[in-house]
Amino acid sequence: MRVTTRRPGVPLLAAVAAASAVAAAAGCSSAPATPPPINAPTTSDATAATVHEDARITLPVTVGLAFHHPGLANRGEHEVLFTVQEAMRAMVQAEYTADGDDPELAQYWQGKGLAEASAQIAPWVAHRQQPVGVIVLSDTQYTAPAAHSHGPAKVSFCADWSDVVRGDSRTHVVGTAVQPKNTRSSYEQLSLSRGADGRWRVVSLAVTPNSPQCAQGS
Repeated sequence: MRVTTRRPGVPLLAAVAAASAVAAAAGCSSAPATPPPINAPTTSDATAATVHEDARITLPVTVGLAFHHPGLANRGEHEVLFTVQEAMRAMVQAEYTADGDDPELAQYWQGKGLAEASAQIAPWVAHRQQPVGVIVLSDTQYTAPAAHSHGPAKVSFCADWSDVVRGDSRTHVVGTAVQPKNTRSSYEQLSLSRGADGRWRVVSLAVTPNSPQCAQGS
């Protein structure tokens, strides 16, 4: 996998799975007491991302997410970024399904954030398309809540969709690239709030396609 933009840090996550197995790989329905270790990406991820090179290739049943972010400073940052990882994974999985639903969406998205995630999912379902390839999230920025407050945590990153194609869910044939060549990645901003149960959830999402804050796709 090629990551076109990264600030110095430690790459900590690649969640790539077959669509039929990704829900099982996500873990239990409740957040773990201690977020599990986050493994580094592997170069094999790039294989799934190159399917658009020949338009005659039928769809593999896979969509992947690679998340690069700096080294974790403390447990709070780990919990927030783990939530972002799972929230984005659930949204991508929902985009892959026929009905736009994933049982874990409501676990990691809430209120306005859930509505905004659903708005991102809806066009895939309406056009009977599926994302196929590997989405790369990089240039991650984390802003902790103000000290001694119950305010939101904020996370932003660049989402590179240049190695993802639109697959037809009926014919299983690849189509156009989601992010056209010579365009920049999308800039995504998330706010997270901690509930009374101690769990973080995404409460807002803003997506700016072809953002000047991000580099061109791979």
